[in-house]
Parts: sequence; structure tokens; C-alpha cells
Amino acid sequence: LLSRSPSLFPQSPPRSPRLASPPPRSTAHEHGMALPQLIDDAVAEILLRLPPDEPACLVRASLVCKPWRRLLSDPAFLRRYREFNRAPPLLGFLRNIYDEDPHFRFVPTSAASPFPALVLDGRYRWALECRHGRVLFNTFGRRGQELVLWDPVTGDQQSVPRPAGIYNTAAVLCGTDGCNHLDCHGGPFRVVFVGNYKEDEDDDEIIWWVRVYSSETGALSTPISIQLNCYLEARPSVLSGDALYFSLDQGKRILKYDLVGRGHDLSVIDAPDVYEQPEGIIVTSEDGGLGFIGVKDDSMYLWSWQVGPDGVSGWVQGRIVNLKTLPTLDSSASFHVIGFAEGTDTVFISTDVGVFTIMLNSGKVRKVGERGYYFAIAPYMSFYTSVGIEDIRLIVQLQYSGVFILRYWRNAPQGIVLHYSRSIDTFAEDPYKILKLT
Repeated sequence: LLSRSPSLFPQSPPRSPRLASPPPRSTAHEHGMALPQLIDDAVAEILLRLPPDEPACLVRASLVCKPWRRLLSDPAFLRRYREFNRAPPLLGFLRNIYDEDPHFRFVPTSAASPFPALVLDGRYRWALECRHGRVLFNTFGRRGQELVLWDPVTGDQQSVPRPAGIYNTAAVLCGTDGCNHLDCHGGPFRVVFVGNYKEDEDDDEIIWWVRVYSSETGALSTPISIQLNCYLEARPSVLSGDALYFSLDQGKRILKYDLVGRGHDLSVIDAPDVYEQPEGIIVTSEDGGLGFIGVKDDSMYLWSWQVGPDGVSGWVQGRIVNLKTLPTLDSSASFHVIGFAEGTDTVFISTDVGVFTIMLNSGKVRKVGERGYYFAIAPYMSFYTSVGIEDIRLIVQLQYSGVFILRYWRNAPQGIVLHYSRSIDTFAEDPYKILKLT
């Protein structure tokens, strides 16, 4: 042990009588802010950094204490949280199951699914796509075919009026001009229908048409059409700039629908035609424009649609990603590109051992699904910032002495483990007095 040397521990001189009383403490007003306010601001800065792609973190934080609960329920804080994280996170994807009872399933990419199983009275359901926090799907039941718009965060469902006749697919997007799409829940929306018909059954030419339903007007637009001999793939559309793009003929061609302007024109773009089957998928490029990804010889080829010096638009090849060299991917597996998270750099790859996401900029690979048949998937991106205790429906399952698993119906992920200290019947009275986060 060190001796208490004066050089190491200098002795304080004896206090004079005048210095016996401690100096007056500075007031909170002198610092310009009260201590509780400083603590609240520090907590807010910490909570802003909770990962948005793990909704369970917000739920757990809301159960720590009442002040945190109030903060996480404050619309101003939630708006800051969304703006701080900039882009809605990927929470999972929808895959259609091809069997005797066709249906879709939500596959979470987070540790726990924030959404309950969708109850549709036994009707068949088929997912079309997801965008701006909404899911669009077809149902088939006693009343025939119905198009349903579902908001997984709020749980709301509504039927969308369909045009007369048969449509091949539909796309959903926010209906608010200038929206940043960080919190579109409950706002106006548009649904773009794409269908076809033949003027003469003996004629090979097909007339493709587009009509748009607006929730603000409650009406369908006048159809626009183009004559084209092709077929539409059952893949989600891609929104890039002010246009929607649909895949045609196994990705060999692309149908473009302009969302703005007087004409709302329909046009066709030939995709790069150098790839194996399936040909490839439409994506958004790094600059937010139209892009394309094709697979050949176990490599992904990235293309972007650009305007050349002569003013003519065309495909420009970008990076090549060797899938065999990526970590966690089996070098002997076969690869199929099955989806793309719109507005991000995340690509979904189906292999012999499961489904993986690849972040093109960082090269990070993550397994997000088990092996199976995946033709196309619909990524779901949204902020899950609804953690209201008042909306929770509890299904309490006793696991072992003193521990319950609470499954939340709407506003929290499944599998949150909590301890109880008093009767669970008093939860509605004051949940913070009886629940303690493990």
C-alpha cells in the first residue's frame, strides 16, 4: 500500500472561521436549466438512438417507468425519432404460400414480430405489395374477390373499390403530395390498377390499361392504355421518382407508368437481356433512379437507367457483386434474387439453405428466412412507434414461477418477458406498479 505521503496526498490547510461555511450553491436558474430538464433531455437523446428495426426496444423502454412511457408516447418525441432515423426501417417481408389454401405470411426480420397474425374469416389471401406502411392484398371468399388495404401498425383494414372487369395487379402509395413518408398511417392513399383485355379474341395484340383510385376523391381515374403483347409478372412494383415500374416477361421488359403530368403516360423499357432465368428484378439505383439487378455465373450485376451525353437514356452497368465470396453464404448454393427494399441498398436472395439480405454498400449478409419456394417477396418498411399501454390486449401464459410472457395484440412485439409482483388483474389500474422488466 502507498504511504500517505504529503507529496501524493497534500494536506488541506485548516479552515479559517470565515471559510467554515460552504460556499453558496449555484441555482438552477444560473445554469439556465433545471436538473430534471437536463435529465429528461439526456434520456431523450439516448432513446432517440434505439434501433428502429427492433421495435421491442421501444416497448421495453416504455415499461421502465412512467416518465419514459410519457416521453415515448409524446407525438413530438416520436416525430423527432422518425426524423432522427431518416428512413423507415425494414421490419420484415410478406411471402405468398403456394398450396391448397393460398395465403401470405409475414416473416419478421427483427428479433420479435411486432404484428399479430391476420384474421380474415378463413378467406384466401394473396399479397400484392407493401409501400409507405401499408399492405395491399387480394382475398377470395364467399363474396368473390376483394381488394384489402391493411395497416399492420394500426391494425386497420379497409376494402378498396375495384374497377370493372379483371385486373392483373395493383400498387399502393401515399396520396399526400410532398410527404416524407415517415408516418403515413391513416393518411390518404392511391391504388394503381393494371389490367389487360383483347379487342378481338383472335388477335394476339393485348391492350394494357391503368386506372388509379384515390381515397381523397373516392373515385377511379379515366383509364389510359397501351397496346403490347406481353404478360405481367406477379412481382411488386417499384416506385422511383415520379413513376411506377412493373416487371414484364420474366424481367425482360419493364412497364413504366408516369404518376405526374397531364398524360400519365405508359411506356415500355427493355431490361438488360444477358442473364439467366429468372432474368432479374427492378430496383432503385444508388441515386434513387431506376435500377436493375441480374444474376449470372453466381454474380449480381447492378445497372442504372441514365441519360447519356447525347440526351438518350439507356442502361449503364455498375458494380458486380460475387455472391460466392460473401460471408455466411454457401459457396455451393444456387442464388435467386427475389426482392428489394425500395429506397435502400438491401437485396433479398433465396438460396438452398434459406433467405438472406445483402446490403450492397457494406456487404453485410444476414439470414432472415428459412429455405422454401420464394418467387417474389414484398418487403415491409415502417416505423413502429405505437406502444400504447391502453391498446394492449394481454394473453398471459405462465412459464414458470413468477414469470409471465405477455403477448400484445397490436402495440408491442410478441415474447416480451416480464416479472409480476402483484395480481395480474390490477394491470389495467397501474401497470408500472406490478410489472418489472427482466
